[in-house]
Amino acid sequence: MTTRRESRTKGWSVTLWSVALAAALQGVVASEALAGSEIQPDHAGPDSAFASLRVETLPPGLLVVVDGVRVGRAPVGPLWLPAKRVLVQALPLDPRRFEPGRDGATLTLTRGRDTTIVLDLRPSVLVRSVPEPALIALVHPVSHRLEGPASETPIRLLPSALAGRAIRLEASAHADTVFSDEALLALAAAGDGVATIALRRVAPDPLPMMKRKPIWRRTWVRLSLIGIGAALTGSAAILRREGDRWYERYQSSSDPDAIPGYFDKTVHYDRLASASLGAGQVAITLGLLLLVTESVP
Repeated sequence: MTTRRESRTKGWSVTLWSVALAAALQGVVASEALAGSEIQPDHAGPDSAFASLRVETLPPGLLVVVDGVRVGRAPVGPLWLPAKRVLVQALPLDPRRFEPGRDGATLTLTRGRDTTIVLDLRPSVLVRSVPEPALIALVHPVSHRLEGPASETPIRLLPSALAGRAIRLEASAHADTVFSDEALLALAAAGDGVATIALRRVAPDPLPMMKRKPIWRRTWVRLSLIGIGAALTGSAAILRREGDRWYERYQSSSDPDAIPGYFDKTVHYDRLASASLGAGQVAITLGLLLLVTESVP
């Protein structure tokens, strides 16, 4: 009897040790599998070798990727990750609507500490003004105190730079205009990313310069040309008659010494008459042409 009881006791002991060994091996396998995963369960405490990470995106609802692993749509967290350097990215719904270079960030997680990161993927706002260019600066929304360097329109501004601020636009002969960040973003949303701000003019519009009428289009010039042409034409007839008189003297003279002088006088008046007639005809023609084309602008 004693031998049977001892053998039974030994059999139960072996069975219990086998079960305990199998459970221990399963625990080791489970812990190794858990250690190999990048994203740890939420029950990891702050005293462990992990850190807590929360990810938010603007606009919300974007797909979040941590070191190449998709972890859900923002906001996500807390995610318990090994305390190391990680790459956090957000995938936009439409990549064409977002600008490159702002869809991710690299950060170092500290052991036992909570880290929150916000990825702002909202597109930049193109600010334009009427008139352009205008001086633009970021100011405090209440005191209008300058909070950034001034620049000129057109300019692109990130929504993150506008958060909690206002913009002030200045232009010569126009009133200063202040726009809040909400109003500017709403204007950009309505204008497909472009916010155009028309400044109010405070100085009177300059009087338009009167365009002086060209002198050749003035009536008195045209009439003067016709009058001068008529006078020159009449003078040509008088000069021609004077040339004929000297020519008659040249023909009727018998004085050898006077004949050359008569001939020269005749030639002189003939030339004057021809020049006066030609100039007179040109002046009359030009004056009449200007009168005819008076209605042409």
